[in-house]
Amino acid sequence: MAALRRWAELLPGRALLDGLALMTLAAGCGLAPGELRAVRGSDLRITPHGVILVDAPWLDRLVACRAGWEQALAELAELAGDAYLFRPGRKVEAAKNLVSSWPARHRPHAGLPRVEARRLRTTWIMDLLRQRIDPALIAQAAGMTSAAGLAPYFHWVPPLAPEQTAQLLRGPRP
Repeated sequence: MAALRRWAELLPGRALLDGLALMTLAAGCGLAPGELRAVRGSDLRITPHGVILVDAPWLDRLVACRAGWEQALAELAELAGDAYLFRPGRKVEAAKNLVSSWPARHRPHAGLPRVEARRLRTTWIMDLLRQRIDPALIAQAAGMTSAAGLAPYFHWVPPLAPEQTAQLLRGPRP
């Protein structure tokens, strides 16, 4: 992820901003392709504790940006103002291939995977699962109807060490 981010940060002009918007909204906020294309700079809100929320009227859930992506998202929002964060110069809100056409035109150099919104969102989900965040909370933040939607991802979550497992199962002392 770090190498992809460095690659995106070296892109020229608008490609840099769109690449960072795509990565930030998908890998940093867990938004699906259909959702990230609708986010405007004015849809972001910073809490008193410094957490950046995607607070769009059309979004029916709490979406908090991961800490490692907050600065990039704040800068993108400031630049965008009331315009879209991803590909702000467009004439229509949702062209058919709006999100998928960007990675088709901007391919990372050899050794790096393609930048795809769905894969970036999967990275967001996997990061949360590996941190042992409650699956119900992850599913809710991802806009899934239940934690059962996360079942395909659990195969890739490494098991806890026996000591960690024992400590979690034991629980705190009364």
